Amino acid sequence: MLHIILFILKLIGLLVLILLGLILLAVLLVLFVPVRYRGEGSYYNRVKGNMKISWLLHILSVTVRYENEILIVIRLFGFPIRKPKKMDEEMKEAEEIVVQAMEVKEPETIKEARRLGEDIKDTVLKESEPQPSVHAKRRSWIQTLYYKIKKKFIHILKKIRHLYKRICDTWKNMKDKKEEIQAFLTNSQNQKTAKLLFRQVKRLIRHIFPVKGHGTVTFGFEDPGLTGQVLMAASLLYPFFHKHWNLYPVFDRPVFTAEGTFQGRLRLGTALVIGLRMFFDKNFRVLLKRWLR
Repeated sequence: MLHIILFILKLIGLLVLILLGLILLAVLLVLFVPVRYRGEGSYYNRVKGNMKISWLLHILSVTVRYENEILIVIRLFGFPIRKPKKMDEEMKEAEEIVVQAMEVKEPETIKEARRLGEDIKDTVLKESEPQPSVHAKRRSWIQTLYYKIKKKFIHILKKIRHLYKRICDTWKNMKDKKEEIQAFLTNSQNQKTAKLLFRQVKRLIRHIFPVKGHGTVTFGFEDPGLTGQVLMAASLLYPFFHKHWNLYPVFDRPVFTAEGTFQGRLRLGTALVIGLRMFFDKNFRVLLKRWLR
């Protein structure tokens, strides 16, 4: 009897260990298996594009396509979780359901009688109304235009006054809090926290940013001088992305076309480590609590 009880306890312990191992494996997969994304898009008089997000050898994947309408497909082990529908169709279906739920159906004879009565009423009212003269119409139109311009002018004045008041209040608050802001910026602990935050945000952006990508942009304006100015402005940043993007200026006609591809990944464990690094900074927690109040 005792050895049976020990066998049952051993079996239960083994099952618990297997369960804990599966939970640990799931946590490790979520933290360290990256979520990968890749996409492509183009613009030739209209926008087209698609993007696919996948995890763990495409066990779970989400595909988003756009060509006049947005189409979303979610797959698990290669099988769609639900039948893909266009977002416009889903909105239309929801709208039809709401309309059907709210409308009160009437017999067709009652509807026809009501519609006929409304038509007769409108006809009688139109025939009995006196027709205004040409001068009266012109005077009414001028008065309407005057009141519209007056209303618009008053509205603009109110906006200008409101903006001026906000600027004055902001300036006053800045003057009142000048010493507080200066003390905050000159605090050595705040400076260390700001540097730490900058490094962690930079690290997170570098981690999320696409690791591969390539694209081309062709542009031109009616004024060749404007095309040259845009090209000069782009040349300041071109050394940073010349390996991935090609620019083709056109000086004899207005044109704009673009196409490109990109792919990258996001590892939740890396994002969690970055977040914990900031959370363990005591001064950051103090500033965060102060900001959330």
